[in-house]
Amino acid sequence: MGSCCPVCRADAGERLLGAGNVPIMMHRLHATAEAARKAARGTLDLLRCHSCGLVWNAAFDPERLRYDASYENSQAHSPAFLDHMRARADAILKAIPRGEDLDCLEVGCGQGEFLDCVVERAGGRLRHAEGFDPAFRRQPGKTSTYEIHKAQFDGHTAGLLVNPPNVVVTRHTIEHVADPVGFLASIREALGPRSRALMCVETPDVDWILENNAVHDFFYEHCCIFTSAALAIALQRAGFEGAAVDRVFGRQYLWATARAGAGRERPLPAAAARPVAHTDLKNGFVQFWTEQVRAARERGPVALWGAGAKGGTFALLVDAAGELIDHAIDINPGKQGHYLPGSGLPVVSPGASATRRPATVFVMNPVYLDEIGKVASAAGIQADLIPVN
Repeated sequence: MGSCCPVCRADAGERLLGAGNVPIMMHRLHATAEAARKAARGTLDLLRCHSCGLVWNAAFDPERLRYDASYENSQAHSPAFLDHMRARADAILKAIPRGEDLDCLEVGCGQGEFLDCVVERAGGRLRHAEGFDPAFRRQPGKTSTYEIHKAQFDGHTAGLLVNPPNVVVTRHTIEHVADPVGFLASIREALGPRSRALMCVETPDVDWILENNAVHDFFYEHCCIFTSAALAIALQRAGFEGAAVDRVFGRQYLWATARAGAGRERPLPAAAARPVAHTDLKNGFVQFWTEQVRAARERGPVALWGAGAKGGTFALLVDAAGELIDHAIDINPGKQGHYLPGSGLPVVSPGASATRRPATVFVMNPVYLDEIGKVASAAGIQADLIPVN
């Protein structure tokens, strides 16, 4: 990606942290521990823009990533996350003028869980919903109001749309894109010059990551991690206007809305990014949590709750030799029976974890702590739950 900010085009920013030999796809399913340990590797060279605050991986190579049916990152098995998606669907409906029907397009729709929420919440206001994602695995479920295309959305595939959308959503996709402005501009162009559709973008907030020292939130797939300023600038440069950005989901995510404009709006100048107290950011995280995991291992088996990118990265950072952590727990059936990339840790259900009798479980995302406590208790897991925050 290089050393120039992909959003505001400022010159090289400050180096935030680096790491070599990291798995390039943390959500790819691996059927054996050996295959997981042999997962393709890459380099993190994270820079932070002095102007807009964007963090990007200067060593990122998009040609090495492939999103297909072996990619599994659904969070929809969590009631807490389902509530979040329903709240976002409600926010979209609230933003549409009363009496106006909804034609919703989701770019990067995964397995369609958010579109399910849109259909559920919109009721009679929904005229049609469509999604595009090359990693889609489910049956399309094509009806008069719902359709998913196993393809990327661009100027070529836009012709598949049944109705011109008045709302476009892209959630947790833009952080995977090396050219985020180009990605948004391609959507704007595909909508056509007359469109004034509402654009909604959800993506992790890098300020939350840095404020909470969540180093395990930095991984190869997320090549661009935004501040609110960087996201607003990206939308403006891509041809959307009136960008507004909120923080949602315990302030972990940014939720931006903007309207398709008649032309390219001149982006507002970014204020200087807040300085980051990151002296030895990675090593401080590794030292602290390695000590915590090592002390926990003396009391009995250790597990991680969360077999996504956070869990996979945490395991590699604090237990590279594979001597301290016994297994990872996840409520997503699609992940169970597989292995974390890099470490080769087995991923099991809460019930299977109970038979392994962990004494301590490190919770990868504290926002789920209450929910995890209830699931663990119901499964018979008698362990200390320690949130990584």
